[in-house]
Amino acid sequence: MKAVILFCMVMASFSYADDFDYYTLAVTLTPAFCDLNPGKRNSVQCRERMPVSAHGMWPERSRGRAPEYCSGAAFGVSQKNEKLLRRIMPDAGLRKYQWEKHGRCSGLPADEYFSILAREFDELKWPDRFKSKGRDVVAEKDSVVAELRRLNPGLAGNGVVLRCTGKDRPPLLTEVRVCLSAQGEPVACAGNFKSNCPSVIKIRAWR
Repeated sequence: MKAVILFCMVMASFSYADDFDYYTLAVTLTPAFCDLNPGKRNSVQCRERMPVSAHGMWPERSRGRAPEYCSGAAFGVSQKNEKLLRRIMPDAGLRKYQWEKHGRCSGLPADEYFSILAREFDELKWPDRFKSKGRDVVAEKDSVVAELRRLNPGLAGNGVVLRCTGKDRPPLLTEVRVCLSAQGEPVACAGNFKSNCPSVIKIRAWR
């Protein structure tokens, strides 16, 4: 990925707030999120009817619990990064929450952390069925993963995890998680990090 060189320079300049093994870049399928969370329907991502949006980039451990709520710098991003984030992670409250719960544990200043998150998100390509309107799409989970890997050939084997939520049968696909090394390179997700989706899933469309 293009961000690897920048990521390496940054990681060499700052110490970790906590030890971790890799990152999870979590991406929300916004139509499903907005339907399942009525209290969030007035959020920017729901009002603007975004197909996908960045949820966060989480430091993870291969074993044991991931670090959370580490001590560190206050939240703050440059005007340049604010414009980037407004397009992919538009709700300011979510950005602040993600920084306090996860971002500080990267050991990076907030501006660098969100710059990398935005770069990694922007390099991902999404299936057309994630952008459908009017009618939900029912698909096999394995075919969705295969399509994501075809569109993003740099992704590692077992480096994409799908998450589903809801009482529908099939349940709604709500999140795609991509695993990255501490240097920003695609890696396989840890064995304790698995999909909870059944073999057939539903992709919610904007109506």
